[in-house]
Parts: sequence; C-alpha cells; structure tokens
Amino acid sequence: MMNMQQMLGESGRTMSNVDRAIMSDNEPRMQERDQAFSIEADIQNLMKSYNMLVEAQEFDRAQQVANMIDQLQQQKIGVQAQNVPQEDEISRILDSISI
Repeated sequence: MMNMQQMLGESGRTMSNVDRAIMSDNEPRMQERDQAFSIEADIQNLMKSYNMLVEAQEFDRAQQVANMIDQLQQQKIGVQAQNVPQEDEISRILDSISI
C-alpha cells in the first residue's frame, strides 16, 4: 500500500512549506499597508506642528511643514496605488467568469 506522499509524488514537501509560501506571498502587501500607516502617523504629527506654527504666526515655517505634509501624502497615495492594479485584475477576472 502506498502512503500519501508517494501517491502525491510530493516526497519531502510538507504543509509548512506551503504555509511559508503563502505567507511570503502576502508579506509585500502587509509591508505596503504598514508603510501607509507609518506615513499617516507622520502626517498626523506634522499636522500638529503645522497648527502650532500657525497659532504662533510663524507662517514661513508653517508653509515648510505644509510642503512636507504634501510630500508625505503623495508618498501615501503612491503606496496605496500599488495595490489598485491587483484589485482591478481580480475584478476583471471575476467579471469575466460571472454569468
């Protein structure tokens, strides 16, 4: 009688290898999400600084902070946009198989 590994022809492969492959596939998406959250935290901290500078009527420094906030927002948009093509591809595939 053959054991399951012989039947499947997968001698040496274990479920843990499959689990690792799945986890490593999801890792870039998690890093992108973490990066977006990190950028958002930086934006929130800079917004507090911006508000304090405006209240202190230090408008030149407030403008510099506003420029930094804008750059971070652009970075965040870029990170979020990396996920959009994948979602569009998934939607296209689902649309193509739905009746």
